[in-house]
Amino acid sequence: MTTDHADGQNDDTLAAVASLRTPDVSQRRSRGLRRRCHALLQAHPKPKESPAVFQRIIGPALGGAWCLAYLVEIIRRAAAVYLGTQ
Repeated sequence: MTTDHADGQNDDTLAAVASLRTPDVSQRRSRGLRRRCHALLQAHPKPKESPAVFQRIIGPALGGAWCLAYLVEIIRRAAAVYLGTQ
């Protein structure tokens, strides 16, 4: 719940924000920037490289091993709870 004083401060703040101008670039400048961007994008096509060995083999193998170890630990702890052994 707010007081009337706080609402008055919010109104002043919002009025100050509403009175701010938004900067804009000229059409000539925007066309020049757009032209440069298009030229750069067309001049440097992204080469399609095959993923590194780590991304293809080692990373997924480590992730799988981590998941397997986690699953084994979950099963071991669940068995300890249900069977009463530690």
